[in-house]
Amino acid sequence: MANQKAIPIFFAVNDRYAAALAVALKSLIINADQSRQYQIIVLYQELSSTNQRRIGKLAQKNVAIQFFPLQTGFDAQFDNDQNTLRADYRTLTIYYRLFIADMFPQYDKAIYLDADIIVTGDISSLFDKNIDNNLMGAVNDRFIALDPNGSSYAREAIGVDGSLYVNSGVLLLNLDEIRQFNLSGRFLDLLRRFHFDTIAPDQDYLNAICQDRIFQLDPAWNYQTAVLDDSVTDIQIIHFNLFNKPWHYQDAPFNDLFWNYASKTTYLDDLRDQLNNFSAKNIHAGLHKQAKIIQKAGQIAHHKLTLNSVIRVEMI
Repeated sequence: MANQKAIPIFFAVNDRYAAALAVALKSLIINADQSRQYQIIVLYQELSSTNQRRIGKLAQKNVAIQFFPLQTGFDAQFDNDQNTLRADYRTLTIYYRLFIADMFPQYDKAIYLDADIIVTGDISSLFDKNIDNNLMGAVNDRFIALDPNGSSYAREAIGVDGSLYVNSGVLLLNLDEIRQFNLSGRFLDLLRRFHFDTIAPDQDYLNAICQDRIFQLDPAWNYQTAVLDDSVTDIQIIHFNLFNKPWHYQDAPFNDLFWNYASKTTYLDDLRDQLNNFSAKNIHAGLHKQAKIIQKAGQIAHHKLTLNSVIRVEMI
């Protein structure tokens, strides 16, 4: 891959996740190799000018922060014609990860990160990893892999073994290969022709379409708190996936570490308010939703029309 002066790192948020993004960025900046250059691109649908200013102030000499409205990227992709799609703009933003390669042709490699993370290692070490001609590097999703319904869903509905089904919260993107593979075109073709029932739409499409071309990264690069793994050492990225967020749950894993980084941002009081206002009813609802995801996964695994059933037939 061609050398790039700055490492491009993508996030996608709305106002609801602005505070979490600030903490993620602060942790990334503190632990990054200060001799390297970084270009942070924040994709957004609704992010107030106030939040953009507050987050933008985290920029440093070697860390530039750019805000990019998703609508601009999608309008360019579809020539402002949403009638050709069986989904509107707001629906398509669920799948923004699938369009990064098309919206940013100036990059041949990039990192994508969810906002509900903290980076405890050097992010440039992730960028420098060689994933050969694979489309992306990612980490297995233990929430799916270790649950019988989840692993059945991955195998039957998505078409990949549960141990290979990846979480899309941390992605090392081979953008050049993704463009050659025409990932967005393959996705849009499926979207136009079918309405699949899924539990994690963007993640499921990535797994189904890109199977056999996903490099399995070390779990340390996406340590998911939904299902802890004591065997992982030297954690590089902590991902507060699903519902157990430190700004919602007093006993969230890695709570102290999160609040240490939060204290170094202007969003500390905002996050404390979120924590204090998150009620027992909210906590119960989160647990109920998590259980429902697995229940739904078990049901979809038995559907006749799935991503796997269509892709498997079309590959024959």
